[in-house]
Amino acid sequence: MKNKLIYTLTALALFAIVWSCNTLENTPQFANSKTALTITPSATTITPTVADSATAVLTVSWNNPKLSVGVANTLFTLYLSPTGTDFATFTSKTFNGVLSGSLLGKELNGMAAKLGGKVGQAITLDAKVVASQENNNNAITSNTVQITFSPYGDLSFAISSITKVLSAANASNPADTLTWSTAFKGYSGVVTYQIQYAKGGTSFAAPTSTSVTSFSQVYTVVNLNNIAIGVGASTGVATPVDFRIMATNEQGNSIYSNVVTITITPYAANNSIGLIGDATAGGWSVDTDMYRLDPINAPGAWTLITYLNAATYGVKFRADDAWTIQWGGSSFPSGIGTQAGGNIPLTTAGYYKIDFNAGTGAYSFTLLSPPTFTNISLIGDFNSWSADDDLTPDASGHIWTGTVSIASAGGIKFRANHAWTTSWASATSPSGYASTSAPGNINIAAGNYFVYFNDVSGEFMFGNTAAATPFTPIGVVGDATPNGWNGPDIAMIQNPTNPYKWSVKAALVGGKSAKFRVNNDWTTNWGGNSFPSGIAGLGSSDNIPVQTSYTYQITFNSLTGEYKFWN
Repeated sequence: MKNKLIYTLTALALFAIVWSCNTLENTPQFANSKTALTITPSATTITPTVADSATAVLTVSWNNPKLSVGVANTLFTLYLSPTGTDFATFTSKTFNGVLSGSLLGKELNGMAAKLGGKVGQAITLDAKVVASQENNNNAITSNTVQITFSPYGDLSFAISSITKVLSAANASNPADTLTWSTAFKGYSGVVTYQIQYAKGGTSFAAPTSTSVTSFSQVYTVVNLNNIAIGVGASTGVATPVDFRIMATNEQGNSIYSNVVTITITPYAANNSIGLIGDATAGGWSVDTDMYRLDPINAPGAWTLITYLNAATYGVKFRADDAWTIQWGGSSFPSGIGTQAGGNIPLTTAGYYKIDFNAGTGAYSFTLLSPPTFTNISLIGDFNSWSADDDLTPDASGHIWTGTVSIASAGGIKFRANHAWTTSWASATSPSGYASTSAPGNINIAAGNYFVYFNDVSGEFMFGNTAAATPFTPIGVVGDATPNGWNGPDIAMIQNPTNPYKWSVKAALVGGKSAKFRVNNDWTTNWGGNSFPSGIAGLGSSDNIPVQTSYTYQITFNSLTGEYKFWN
């Protein structure tokens, strides 16, 4: 009996302990506040400037909502939204344990931009504060007040120099550096930037825009030269060009920087350099045209691979097939050509790689020892890379021609002796200069082609089979020319080493049209629909639209139809 009593008392004691512990661990229950939350802004109309970016331009105060957790543990979130949208779209900033909160100029500017505000245009915003516990329970929303805010532009722009007299001699050198700040400071969305430029004094009526991803841009001499010529500057004439930065946020709002002006004196880039002399195929009468590997970034660097005879008098370089601008020298195989220089002496015949810089006058002649191949063929997607379509050599053994039918567009290569030991490719088409070191293939569209290939220079052409036999003479005709559509035509000059290539320098009238034709007659003619370059169709009814009056260097390939009007 005694043991039963002890067991009973022990059980009651344990029950009391458990009940006591459960009671002590219950979560405290806090009553919701009955206090209304009211906010007061420091201003209802705000028009800051860039100078106010780091200054508090708006302070919103509120009373103690008397949440059970106390002010120190209360979150206060300030919401801003376009008036009348019932906070469907908003931005916000949270403050912890305080009875007021401030926004810097850049913060409010960025928030307004996010809500559709535009620089210099007032936007009215609804403002409210929501107070809550740190876990967001027991939220209380304040009254709504209106704040009118005028966003400011915070985009600044600078250049390293404001005057540039340019020269082809240092075309690839850096000329000017443009730098700018970030825009829409305080804005959390995506911002894109563009450099815009226009001829000075035009108020950017028709600017040229270039997208940029950094906050600086280095322009080389040739970059600035092209910009100045592009806005209508005359060579040798100091011309102001206005620059600015445009920043656009993902809401589609754009702001502009200050305008900076660079006064640029551009140079005239020679668009035709030829080699002339008794060592060349054209003698002292017709230039053998050189070409540029990079006419955009290195307009003064010209090159040529050709056969030269042992000369009695030598050779010279000249521009535009005329003696107005010409370079000579007394040293060989390299030197500096000058306008007053003599004939460059040449005593050994052979194939030469010739390099010339029209800016500096520097030249070099490198004697080559080209191999002679038994076969040159075409191989590519058109024949499943499994067979060779052989071309036919000329008397020199270095010029190869033939026809090929390509059923569908694809890659193609030239190769020697039916093997991959020596093959040529190029990134250009339908003509260009193929190299044994070039990666990839020549991309050719479907069609039937007459093919021309020079295994020494790498020059190739895929052209119209109807133009396989070279035409002569060829001229430019049209109402853009001095003699109109009835001619006589402006006679072009045939390259003495390539019978399909023609050129001439001629003054044309803008807003008119032109075509190419043979022997001042309409029996054989070419037309195109693009300018300043394109591919003219043999027998096409199109007329080439000459857009601007200018003295152009005109080049034309009668086999491929390629043309360009260089300015």
